[in-house]
Amino acid sequence: RVLQLMNLTDSRLAQAGNEKLELAMLSFFEQFRKIYIGDQVQKSSKLYRRLSEVLGLNDETMVLSVFIGKIITNLKYWGRCEPITSKTLQLLNDLSIGYPFLGKAPKSLGKGKNDPESEHFSFLGINNQSNLTDMRCRTTFYTALGRLLMVDLG
Repeated sequence: RVLQLMNLTDSRLAQAGNEKLELAMLSFFEQFRKIYIGDQVQKSSKLYRRLSEVLGLNDETMVLSVFIGKIITNLKYWGRCEPITSKTLQLLNDLSIGYPFLGKAPKSLGKGKNDPESEHFSFLGINNQSNLTDMRCRTTFYTALGRLLMVDLG
């Protein structure tokens, strides 16, 4: 149900969003990641059967693509909201540490290379209003991205 709600709220982000709801979804993703994604999880879990029936998500790779999509959406629409940006980047960082099959994620994160990255992810922009929080977010983002690139390069 959370993934279905996420699809609905993400489709309306251009008009308005709810910070508390976004933070709750990120908490859900973090708990989901800890419990259902990783080497120790049985791939025949009832959860994945149900996700396949309801949402067409057959395995953890497909679920991770949903996570990456949410990360991209949050960084695009919530780049000026420090709590959401920080929590989103922490999720990206956590995913980059433990999951080598995320090596294709940098290609997803680099959507729209014709435009400067800062137009897509506002915390990457350098301006007179840059603050310590933006610098921390940039550091986390580039650390995770670098880790994913290293996996991709072998």
